[in-house]
Amino acid sequence: MAMLIGEVSKKFNIGIETLRYYDKIGLLIAKRKNNLRYYSEEDVKKLQNIMAMKEMMFSLEDIKRILEIDERIEKGLESNSINQKDIEILLNEVNQKRIEILKKEEELKKVKNQLDKLMNKILKLKGDGDD
Repeated sequence: MAMLIGEVSKKFNIGIETLRYYDKIGLLIAKRKNNLRYYSEEDVKKLQNIMAMKEMMFSLEDIKRILEIDERIEKGLESNSINQKDIEILLNEVNQKRIEILKKEEELKKVKNQLDKLMNKILKLKGDGDD
């Protein structure tokens, strides 16, 4: 069942202007009827993926590229028309994103460790004040 932009905005706590911007840049293109934007179940799933990737600090450009790769793979599988050159290009692009994620993961581990140390210091201070 299709949802209007306002319904999607409320359900996912995302601004209408943000949804319009995603449409404008081609990240999440809503179907239009009578000048209203309608989002299909597939669009909603795509939005959930976009939001998850944003939470992982991917740029909108990166997200768009990842989704484009996925779409090309799906279309190629449906039509059985992916050639070896395309497969190599897609594999390289996906592998590059994977490497970027691994780097971000390492950076997040460092930040987490620093926060853990800080938390322990604060808890010790708090414990010292309770004596």
